Amino acid sequence: MADPIPDSLRQADITRFINRANQLRDFKPAVTYWCEYWVINQILAKQLHNVDDESLAYTTNLMDRLERTKTENAAEEAITDDTVGQAYVEQFAQETFDRAEKVMRANKVTRKTADTYDAAATFFLLGNIWGQIDDETQKKVKYAKWNAARILKAIKEGKDPNESNPKEPEPEEALPSLDPNDPEVMGLASPPPAPTPAQSSVLDLPSVPSGNDANPSVPQYQGYFDPPEQFPPSPLSQTGANDAAAANAPSAPSPFAGSAAPSFSPANPASPWQPPQIPKPTPPPAAPQFKPPASVPQQPKAPVVPISNNSWTPNNGPMDDLDLPKAQKHAKWAISALNFEDVPTAVKELRNALAALGAQ
Repeated sequence: MADPIPDSLRQADITRFINRANQLRDFKPAVTYWCEYWVINQILAKQLHNVDDESLAYTTNLMDRLERTKTENAAEEAITDDTVGQAYVEQFAQETFDRAEKVMRANKVTRKTADTYDAAATFFLLGNIWGQIDDETQKKVKYAKWNAARILKAIKEGKDPNESNPKEPEPEEALPSLDPNDPEVMGLASPPPAPTPAQSSVLDLPSVPSGNDANPSVPQYQGYFDPPEQFPPSPLSQTGANDAAAANAPSAPSPFAGSAAPSFSPANPASPWQPPQIPKPTPPPAAPQFKPPASVPQQPKAPVVPISNNSWTPNNGPMDDLDLPKAQKHAKWAISALNFEDVPTAVKELRNALAALGAQ
């Protein structure tokens, strides 16, 4: 049976923790231990044990019980290990808070729900044992206390506390989907046409000069041994400005495909290379003469592609939403859950820890 609380110790920040410790003594001894641990710290910090003999006796008995609990539960890491104990208490506080939230979202709030909110706020405050609680936890404490007071006030006034439950924000209206067959949408989705290259590729078919051409252009020819079709196109098939010409150029003809040979193939197989017969227009008075090369033309060296300075590097820097304290907190909760063989909760908290580190 718990000792009665002396009048000199009946303060809000002490009584509420003693009451919760007594409620959970047979069910959650670890939570009871840390509640009484917090009470002793508050009494000693405020010198309340020296107010009168009754307060001193109560404090002494409480300290003895605290040591006895630690001895009887020597195998309980949530009591003997500060790190595990912190994670255990924070997880239990969150579970209590979630139970109250679930009832409120179902609009089934009762007086018991107010007590659950108040208990969650008390357990969240136990985190001050290991240092000042973070802003997120402080917001949960204020929210839980506000809901507890709101529910009790509505019940006292004879009103339904569910009528004042906070409403969840309505989802934003979704924008209408675009029709993929709409010409305007297709125009936005289609890439711009490739620019027409200023210089023709070496694989382009030679144009037949018309009678009006005074100086017919001499076509360029590929080498004697044509590259097989499965090889990538030669660098000569690319223009110096863009790769668009290679995309539109026909594939290199295969030397084994007789029926599909292009019209500009050599007429005499024995000759390594011979220019095609081009109809000669009426020559002007001083028409230039074309002299074929004496030997097979050497392929020019591939153009040197300038190296872009904008090289891509992976982004290994810290992310904006990186929160190491939050990740550590969820990891501690996961360890505590594993100690109690609560695998689903451990998985959930580990995922929350990864999310806090930026791993999606």
